[in-house]
Amino acid sequence: MLERHLQRGTRSWRRATVGLALAIVLICATAAPAQSSMNKTRIFERDGEIVVVSQDVGNQAFTYQWVENDERRHAENGLTLYYRIDQTELPPGISWEDTEAAIESAVATFNAINCGKNLQLVRLPTDVDADLGFIQDDVDMGGSPLPLADITFAGWVPNDFFVATGIAPAFGVALPFVFDAADGSLVWGLDVLDPAREFADVNGDGKHDMFATEIYFNSDANYVVDDDDLGNTLFSIDLESIVLHELGHALGMDHFGRAEVILDENGNFVDLVINENSVNLMNTNNYFVKRDLSGSDIGSFCGLYGSWGKGPAGAQ
Repeated sequence: MLERHLQRGTRSWRRATVGLALAIVLICATAAPAQSSMNKTRIFERDGEIVVVSQDVGNQAFTYQWVENDERRHAENGLTLYYRIDQTELPPGISWEDTEAAIESAVATFNAINCGKNLQLVRLPTDVDADLGFIQDDVDMGGSPLPLADITFAGWVPNDFFVATGIAPAFGVALPFVFDAADGSLVWGLDVLDPAREFADVNGDGKHDMFATEIYFNSDANYVVDDDDLGNTLFSIDLESIVLHELGHALGMDHFGRAEVILDENGNFVDLVINENSVNLMNTNNYFVKRDLSGSDIGSFCGLYGSWGKGPAGAQ
């Protein structure tokens, strides 16, 4: 089943796009902006400084989503999303033990949400030397098309990968694969938003049906696991926070929230201002340590999965 989908897939990733508010202030990229949300970015000068205001509004969900009980994907249990973790490409200077702990903690955060949902994320065993990543393999930068999972943490890869796939600059990206309506082949990149193309929607929710998602992180950034090591630079990134954010994207959650990034006249970072109502995990400008979920994050998640297991749904 997996091999058939891969053989029929499109190579349209080369035109992939990211929902960038502004490249110089973005910490986390997504594979494509959701049509159901809207980003408003304003840039102006104030007291000799450059102010970049980014605000994402909408229903906080991508136009592509997972389908409950979907027999087309890796779904031994229709209420479960299975994931794998690449152990061959780690964040620079961070051990496998700390990397694994950050990923498992992020997964546990979503698994702990109680909104009547039955979705669970379950890890699949993976060989320690398995270099995962279908898209990474397709650009001849490592990786392998198999084994797959619903969600693959494909590892920390050089910025050249983000350049090659057309999504630079970004510190992280969750790249979805969706089903074409005509023949069931896989589509990814900008084509997932092609208005002239029909995508599978077997459960009639108005969303493109997802087959898989691969999560990549930029190994050229400086990741830390201790709050004391964060410093005052944009390029010290809390490991668990960015993993949790990208996992949110892999689960279909879009950016939302408002932030002001203050730069000096030369474009150097000065300050980040986010009011308490916008301190969400899925805020575009998620520079802060955020290892838990806000009420808005939980509401967005429950809006997507609160009905799972409660009635007829999915691909039959």
